[in-house]
Amino acid sequence: MSSTALVTTTVHVPEALYGYALDARRHGRAVKIYVAGDRKTHAGAAECCASVSRCTGIECEYMSPDAQDLFLSPWPELREHLPWNCVQRRNVAVLKAACDGADVVVTIDDDNFVADEDYFAYCDTLGSGVASPPPQTLPAYGRPGEWFNVCRFLATANNYQFVPRGYGMAARSLLGDGAKPMEGTPLTLPVAVLAGLWLGDPDIDASTRLAHPVEVTGYRLDHNFFLAPGARSPFNSQNTMLARDVLPAFFLSPHVGRYDDIFASLLVKRIADHLGWGVSFGRPLVRQRRHAHDLLRDFDLERFGMRHVDALADDLATVALSSESWAACVLQVCEELGQARGSRATSGGEDGENAARWAAFFSGYRIWAELPVWH
Repeated sequence: MSSTALVTTTVHVPEALYGYALDARRHGRAVKIYVAGDRKTHAGAAECCASVSRCTGIECEYMSPDAQDLFLSPWPELREHLPWNCVQRRNVAVLKAACDGADVVVTIDDDNFVADEDYFAYCDTLGSGVASPPPQTLPAYGRPGEWFNVCRFLATANNYQFVPRGYGMAARSLLGDGAKPMEGTPLTLPVAVLAGLWLGDPDIDASTRLAHPVEVTGYRLDHNFFLAPGARSPFNSQNTMLARDVLPAFFLSPHVGRYDDIFASLLVKRIADHLGWGVSFGRPLVRQRRHAHDLLRDFDLERFGMRHVDALADDLATVALSSESWAACVLQVCEELGQARGSRATSGGEDGENAARWAAFFSGYRIWAELPVWH
């Protein structure tokens, strides 16, 4: 089994995968690709994956709905928790890669096209332990308890300053001058997550797209950077590299709309801070050629997250973590915050629909973190 896995889910024909496979072959990188299909996935997706394997020599496994059902049969709770016809089928590809022994999992969207040469070389910076790479020394930005806009380092066609999808709502009026130079504080940490950024159409909220479309033309820095311990910024599930240890904390819930990866990223960052790991941003870059979306529907799917992202970040900061493993830390968060949010809902602080969403969110995380593969 290769040490690096590239995973995605799709309802389209994933032509972007040829670029990653060719790049991996050109640079001698050991990579396997996993694609989780869905019940409405285009009939040509399976053949595209087979063609990637034939043409590049990089194995590309298409997981049909039947194959996913069979794979998940040992874990009926997870199988029942994940509905069909949703982007969270990505979880199945992540789990399959982990079961096959991947040391690093790279998750992309099917409209992310590789933009940096030797893309998978960046995977060599992730991990911790005897056989893993040494800690990285990078400048760290941000302050504890405050949101930091990682997109300030992206150049745009019209110099428009924007924030990533999932950025704290209360902090959006406090952005300041995005063009002002900054100096980070050098920090040496093992890398838990490398959140690569994007050219072209970046990952922004539907409300921003409706009001002010953005085109990213470049990355302003010549290095990657850490988000400082205690500082806040979301990362997503496109162009994101995760060390295997992190995977118990990166569950994409099908019950919180388009904030599945955002909420997961906040939980990952909280645990990384506790365990002494770093979350880095920057390269490798991808170019997003975004599929057509119904932006008003996207906005509806983001409203729950926009309403609750600040409170969740605040709540995570109060959790007194004591465990030394990622999975155990997740279960601590679920125990403390699941109960707190349930009690808040019972007292009338949240309506019944929101209470049900939070219950499903923490239930799914418990199921995921308790899977034997993490233990």
